[in-house]
Amino acid sequence: MPTRSSSRLAALLLLLAGPVHAHEAHDADGGERLSVIGGVGLMSLHADDPYPRPRLPGVLEAGSPRADDRRDGLDFAEIGLRARFTDQLQGYLKIGHHGGRDARNETEEAWLDGHIEPLTDHRASLRAGRQLVPLGLLNPIHAHAWDFGIAPLALRAAVNESWRADGFKADWSFPGGWSAGLGAWRNQGFPGADAGGLKLVTARGGWRNDSLRIEAGYANVNADGRALLSTGNMGHTHSVPSCTRIASDRVCFFGTAQLFTLAARWQPAESRYWVGGEWWLKREDGRLDSINGAPAYTGTLNGGWLDAGWRPAQDWETILRVERAVARHDLVGANAGLVANQSGIADSGHALRAIGAVVQWRPAGGHRVAAEWHREQGGGPSNNVYLLRYQFLFEKGVF
Repeated sequence: MPTRSSSRLAALLLLLAGPVHAHEAHDADGGERLSVIGGVGLMSLHADDPYPRPRLPGVLEAGSPRADDRRDGLDFAEIGLRARFTDQLQGYLKIGHHGGRDARNETEEAWLDGHIEPLTDHRASLRAGRQLVPLGLLNPIHAHAWDFGIAPLALRAAVNESWRADGFKADWSFPGGWSAGLGAWRNQGFPGADAGGLKLVTARGGWRNDSLRIEAGYANVNADGRALLSTGNMGHTHSVPSCTRIASDRVCFFGTAQLFTLAARWQPAESRYWVGGEWWLKREDGRLDSINGAPAYTGTLNGGWLDAGWRPAQDWETILRVERAVARHDLVGANAGLVANQSGIADSGHALRAIGAVVQWRPAGGHRVAAEWHREQGGGPSNNVYLLRYQFLFEKGVF
């Protein structure tokens, strides 16, 4: 159920909105010097069995098992500021409240961004602060703006549904639609750990024209001290529990994780149809520490999804999604079997599959209504999931 504070925040957002032009936060043209941004979302999530799964079968996740989030009520409420200091420098701040059993307030994004154009058809930019890690095409979009309200299986298995960090990223756009970027980050969440310093590095490259966009990415993250809690339940969190002590309720991964991504989206000009998809590969090397032993560990996750969309009318869209992900692990050392069972990865190598569909309506004024269905399979009985969402997003110029 929504809390009293979250209800007040939602009411404040609607009051501030007034008769304003609304759109996605990152699509603004920067015409105002200072703008107030915000939004509110309601949801109704139902499923045949508890959803989400406490653990993805055979996947080495982190933190506590996920809590059952079937409910009706507040999905999120958010508010923030966008500032344009000069034509080359802007800032962004967004604070959000998430409803549900693990209701919490978070600073979701807080950054400064500057750019220059040193050569004709060249653009260099630097962004510093808390931001979404630039991997693939879906993760750099805030989850509230996704077409589907349920994250792809591969994204949950790879980065706990979405990944943000504090750091720096530099991007360069070249003629002919080419671009490249580098980033250095202080990562506090899965698939790494709360390590001091800039111990996450990323690289990306892309190309686009009027109908096709292709994006490739790479990340190398220090995962020394990433804890998986085998007992207890604290819901969905992007932080990682402490591994300062090895206790009976946790398994700690010490090592590194590397991620590779490839994403594309194709939509011919003036076409009502489009196709897009992403592939994610994660490789981990190190050891797993527990009270049962500390075997050497290597693991891979290989998965992705494919979307096909159709816009029958300007404000309507329907999308079909198919997904597949497979995790494989190898443990060598004393009590490797016990540690694998404690970690929930003893029975890996089986494909996780899902199929989903969404129909969404975007009338004028920043409103969106979406109804979706998913069927997940793998590691047990299949589960049908039904989600209905309503969102209102706005941006209002102050001066």
